[in-house]
Parts: sequence; C-alpha cells; structure tokens
Amino acid sequence: MQEYSSRKEVLNTVARTVLFLGLAIFVSQLANKRGFDVLNPLYIINITLDIFGMLVGYIILVGLYLDKQKKGKTIKYLMAIIVITYIGLFTDAVEYISDGVPEYRMHNIFVTVLYYITIPANAVLFWHYTMNYLKVRNKKLITINKFVAAGFIVTIIVRILNVKYGYYFTIDEMGIYSRGPYYSLSKVYFVVIMILSLSVIVAERKQFKPIQLIAVFLYALAPILVGVISIWVRGLSLTPITTMVITLFMYCALNVTQGRELAVSEREISIASSIQENVLPKTFPYLPDRKEFDLYAIMKPAKEVGGDFYDFFMVDDNHLALVIADVSGKGIPAALFMMNSRTLIRNRIQAGDSLSKIFYEVNNQLCEGNIADLFITVWVGIIDLNTGEGVEVNAGHLNPVIRRAGESYQLVSYPHDLAVAMLPDMEYHARTFKLNPGDSLFVYTDGVTEAMDANEMLYSKESLEDTLNTALDATPQEAIELVLKSIYDFVKDAGQNDDITMLCLTYNGKQD
Repeated sequence: MQEYSSRKEVLNTVARTVLFLGLAIFVSQLANKRGFDVLNPLYIINITLDIFGMLVGYIILVGLYLDKQKKGKTIKYLMAIIVITYIGLFTDAVEYISDGVPEYRMHNIFVTVLYYITIPANAVLFWHYTMNYLKVRNKKLITINKFVAAGFIVTIIVRILNVKYGYYFTIDEMGIYSRGPYYSLSKVYFVVIMILSLSVIVAERKQFKPIQLIAVFLYALAPILVGVISIWVRGLSLTPITTMVITLFMYCALNVTQGRELAVSEREISIASSIQENVLPKTFPYLPDRKEFDLYAIMKPAKEVGGDFYDFFMVDDNHLALVIADVSGKGIPAALFMMNSRTLIRNRIQAGDSLSKIFYEVNNQLCEGNIADLFITVWVGIIDLNTGEGVEVNAGHLNPVIRRAGESYQLVSYPHDLAVAMLPDMEYHARTFKLNPGDSLFVYTDGVTEAMDANEMLYSKESLEDTLNTALDATPQEAIELVLKSIYDFVKDAGQNDDITMLCLTYNGKQD
C-alpha cells in the first residue's frame, strides 16, 4: 500500500510538472514565434513577469501537494487560488502576445474572457479560504455566502455577454484589444469581496499570527492597488503576478507559523501520548484462568491527542468493572485530566461504594479547580460474573451495543445523566442490566461513529451495527479489529481526526 501511494505521488508530481511547466514553455515559444522585435517593450516585460509567476505557481503547487502536514479545506482553497492565478498569468501572457494579430483574434477573445473571469474567481476563493481558516460559523455567514455566490454568477454572465456588447473590452477585426467604456466596473466585484474578507479578518484578527495578518492584507490590498494603476496604464498588467507573489508569501507565512507550532505540538503530543498509553491495561487475554468472560479493548490515538481511555479490573473475586470515557479537549491538559479521572473512578469503585455515590463524589472532585473547563463522558458497568447481572451509570456517553446469544447486535437506548465535571452536586442514576451466557457487550467513544471520510461524511452508529453484524460469532478481539478495519476503509486518505477507543466483552456464564 505504501509503495502504491509513493508511485501515485510520483506520477501526480510528474503530471503537474508536465502541465504547468509545459504551459510556461508554450508561452515563451509563442512569444518567440510572434517575434520580440515586434512586441511593445511593456508587453515583453509583462509576458516575462507572467512566465515567472507561472513558475512560482508550479513550485508552490508541488510544495503543497507533497507537504503531508497540510490538509483540509483551507489548503484546498489555497491550491485553487494558485491554479486560478496561474490561469490568469497564462491568459494574460497569451493575450499580450496575440494582440494585433488578426488570425489570433478568436483565441484572443477566448483567453481575454477567461482572464477577466479569473479576477472574481480569485476573490471568491480568497473569501472561502479566509472563512475556513478562521472557522467562522454563524447564520449571517450563510446569507453572505449566498450573496457572494450570486454575485459571482452574475459577473461570469456579464463577462460572457461582453463578447457581444463590449462594455469591458473589445477585440476588433485586426485583433487589437481595446478597453470598453465600463472597464473599471470589471474590478468592482473583486474590490467588494476583498473588503468583505478584510472586515472579517479584522474582526477575527486575534486568530492570526502577525506575519499571517500581513500576508492576507497584502493579498487583498496589493491587487486592488495595481488594478487601479492598470486602469490608466495599458500594457502593464501586474495584478496576476502580484497575486502569485503574495500567494507565495502567504504560503511561506503558513509554513513558518505552522513549523513553529508543529515543533511545540509534536513535543506536547509525545508527552500526552505517553501519559495516555501508559495508564491503559494492555495485557490480553485478561485473567486467562477466568473462563466466565472474554475481553478485549483498544485505543488508537489521533495525531492530536485527546483524553479517551478504557479500563477494566476485578472489584472482588466475582465482580468485573468496565470503564470507557472521553475527555473534552486535546493535548496535555486532556491527558492529565484523563489520568486523574481514571484514578478517582478506579479507586472509588474498588472501595466498594455504589455507582451513584461514586459518580456524585468523583464529579464534585473533578469540578474543583477545573480551570480548563474540561469535562468527561463516562460509561461504567460492574458485572457479577456468577449471575451476569450488572449495574451501570452513563454520564453523557454513547449508548452501548449489545448482542444477545444467537441474535444480532443492537444499540441500547436509555436516558443519560450529565457528563462528569460540568456542574457540581449532580445526581447520577444507576441502571441494572443482565447478560446471559453467549451475550456480548460493545462500548466505544465518538471517534468510532464520528470518523469522517474526505467528504466529511460520518461513519455513524448504523455503520457500526452493520459491521458488527457481519461476524456474529467473532471473538471480542476479532469484533474490534473488524470495526477498526471498517473505519479505516471508510475514511481512506482523510486520516484519523479523533481517538478511536473500543471495549468488547463476551459473557460465557459461570464455569463449574
């Protein structure tokens, strides 16, 4: 699989190289064919800058493609900005080379319309890039997005109609380009969207590092400035090259800040992972001499370490305790909160108190000094291995899945109590259940059901049930490994965005 992935990367990189470098070479050859001696000196400067910008765009695109640290919608929008700017550079260069050549007239009309389309397209992509980077989520944004989309559609239609009516530009029978009476209006949509984007950036400026703030302001303002200059200077179109160079600056700013954050984050993740891994029981089979049950559990941490944990231990000779939990938050704070929660729960259970009392007191203890405002969803079950009778408390956690002997797995639904450490002095309610010989119990965290594919579709509880029901005779270990494989097959290249934690038990009944 890794070899296939590497081969695919090489082929994709080669394809990008052939396409993007090939177009840059095509422009230079086309200019050479036209003859530099007949081209306006300003045109030659413009074409040279366009080719340089195309080469810069190629380098950034390949860098982004090969950089495995950068994923998600924000990066996709950045790559789209680069591609659109590259198209703007290509069409701008071809437009100047073709100007005044009658046999190139139709080609010139096409590339000029395409060039005019890249201007509002860049504005729309920058808007979405900004909103995704800042993670802006409110109802007003939906309305604004509709306005942005509607405005973009109108600008495209107007630019296409320009071929007939010539209000932005015309290309006469001799192939000579001339600006129309309303040329300056072609810049209005771009300016409006950029100002709209900057207003959001100013409101959310605390989310940016200084260098990133400078980069996004330059991206928005510099093209507007050079666009204004180009209104009075025909022959020097600096908007595409300016946009590409500042995009390079944005990419570098992103690399610098992420590089610093990554160095700190990797150290924090290493510490948090060590805390998380070392407190979990990992010896299987657990108590192999006890034939009343078969038990298996797994915790696969995400890159951004959270606070998932599972636990299992004998309370006394006949009672087995099972715990699964998910701490809010990420990193070292969540890992430390998880370790503290696990210790408190385990110690109180082994002290012999009722589950309701245990949760009441653990909740109050965790609420004290909880300056990070973390909380934890927990499911705890204690099973009498002689009878299969059990008692459980569910504090805001996901519902268990149970398979009765000879039947299929089914989700068990019942009212939950509030998650632990949210509010002090909360009452928690114990609930009884019974396992018969051959029954299986499956508990998990939301990293299972909320695993996402590249289209942000969730794995879901229904998929979990369906997967478990494909192998009803599977052992707990086999069942968990089956679900884990199903999740990985579902998310594919999207990666793991949360800890995946599962615990499965099959009750065999009292053994004589």
